[in-house]
Amino acid sequence: MRILLLTFLSLTSCFTLNAAIWHVSPSGSGNGSSWANAAPGNDLQTIIDNAAINDQVWVMCGTYFTTNTSDRSIAFHMRTSVAIYGSFTGTETTLSQRALTCGPCSSLSGEIGSAGNTDNSYHVVSNPTGIDNSAILDGFIIENANDDRAPTITDGLGGGIYNNGGYGGNSSNPTIRNCLIRNNFAQFGAGIFNSGHSGGTASPVISNCIITGNTAYLGGGGIDNFGLAGNASPTLTNCLIVDNTALDRAGGMYCWGGNNGNANPTIVNCVFANNTAIDGGGLVSDRENSPPGSFSGNSNPTILNSVFWGNAASGTGDQFFLIGNATFNATYSDIDLIGQTNPHIVTGPATGNLNINPQFSSPLNAIGTDNCWLTSDDGFIPQSSSPLINAGTLSGAPASDIRDSLRTGNPDIGAYEYQAPSVADVHESEIVSFIHSPNPASELLTITFQDGELHVLELVDLTGKMLFSSEALQNQSVDIRSFNNGIYLVRIDGVSVKKWVKE
Repeated sequence: MRILLLTFLSLTSCFTLNAAIWHVSPSGSGNGSSWANAAPGNDLQTIIDNAAINDQVWVMCGTYFTTNTSDRSIAFHMRTSVAIYGSFTGTETTLSQRALTCGPCSSLSGEIGSAGNTDNSYHVVSNPTGIDNSAILDGFIIENANDDRAPTITDGLGGGIYNNGGYGGNSSNPTIRNCLIRNNFAQFGAGIFNSGHSGGTASPVISNCIITGNTAYLGGGGIDNFGLAGNASPTLTNCLIVDNTALDRAGGMYCWGGNNGNANPTIVNCVFANNTAIDGGGLVSDRENSPPGSFSGNSNPTILNSVFWGNAASGTGDQFFLIGNATFNATYSDIDLIGQTNPHIVTGPATGNLNINPQFSSPLNAIGTDNCWLTSDDGFIPQSSSPLINAGTLSGAPASDIRDSLRTGNPDIGAYEYQAPSVADVHESEIVSFIHSPNPASELLTITFQDGELHVLELVDLTGKMLFSSEALQNQSVDIRSFNNGIYLVRIDGVSVKKWVKE
C-alpha cells in the first residue's frame, strides 16, 4: 500500500497542471495510471482521497465493498473537485465511450458480512461537510447498507448515501448522476439522507437516478430532507422514486423544515410511484418544530412535469401528506387526487396538471422483462396513448430524459420521453391471414379476410394512435382521404400487423 501511495503521489505531481484520469478495476494491481495498470478495487477510496483537483476516477464494472473488515462504520466518501465515474468495460479512452446500456454496472456495496443485512455497513457513501456540486458520483449502483442504529442526530440516517451538512455554516451538496440506489435500509432516509439541520446545508443535485426498493424503519424510504433549523433542498431531475417503503411516514420522500428551517426540494420530470407508508405514500411535507406542538419554517416542494401515481398509504395521503401548513406546489404534473382530502391538496394554481391514468407501459415491473434499466421495455415509459406525451412545459425542463434521449417540442411529463417507433422497428406479423389493397392507397383501403370469421380491424399511425376501428367478417373498405400522406399500420385482432402507405 505504501509503495502504491508513493507512486500515486509522484504521478499526481506530474498531472498538477493537466487533470489526470485514474483507473480502478476489481482485478487491478497497478497504480491506476491506465486500464492496463489499473489500481485494485480495495484501493478505490485511496485513489479518490489522493486525487488532485479536477482529476477523474474511472471505475470498471464490478463490485466494490466499503471495507474488507467487519467495521460497519466505514463507507466511501466523495471529494470536492473530484469526479468519480463508474460502469466502464475497461477499454474506453474517452468518457463519451462509456455506455450505460443496461443501467450502471459498477456496484458500491455495504454487504460486508454474512448473508442478510444485520451486519452490513451503516452507509455505502457517507459524505462529509464541505463538499459542493463539483464532487461528482456518476454511473454506480449504491446498495445493501443498513443503518439500524437507534436514531440520533447522526445515527440511523441515510443507508445508501448520507450527505452530512449539519450545523452552522457546513454544507454537503454533491452531484449524483446516473445512479441506481437500491436495497438500502435506515431509520430515516434509507436511500438518501440529506442532513442540513441547525444552520447547515445539504442540497445535492440528483439527476437521471433510480431510487428503488429502499426501506426506512421510520420515515423517508427513498429520500429524507432534514432541514430542521437549517437547509435541505435538493434538486431532482429525470429520477424514478419507485417501490420504496417507510414503516411510518413518507415512502418516497420526507421534507422536514421546522424550527425556521427549509426543506424545499425542486422535483422536475420525475416519477413517484408504488411507494408505501402509513401516511404520505409518495411524499410528506412537514413544518412541525422540535419539540413538537408548534410550526415554523418552510417545507414547500416544487414539482414540475412529474407524476405522483400508484403510491399508497394505509393511513392518510396516498400521494402526499402535509403537516403544519406545508405545501405541495405542482404544475404540469399528473397526480392521482382520489382520496387526497383537505389539507392534503395541491397548493397554488396547479397550472397544466392532470388527474388521469398515466398509461405507463408496465408500472408493476419498473425494470422490464429484460432485467435491464434504461432500455425500451422499462415499466415507466409512456405508452403511445399516454396523456403524458407532450403535456409538460418546456420552461424549466431538462433537454434530455433519463436515457439521455432528447426531449423535443413540449416535453413529456415524467422521467422518460416517449420515442415513437421508426418504420424499421415495426415488425410485421400475419397470425391472422388478410390482404390489404391497394398499397399505396389514396382514397380507399380494402382489407379482405379468407376465413369468414369476425375480426377487429384497426388502422393506426406509427405512434400507435388509433385512427379507425371496426369489426369485419370478409372485407372492409375504409375511406382514407382525410389521412395525411405517410406510413400507417393495419392491425388485426391486436396481433397481426402490416404496413401500408397513404399517398
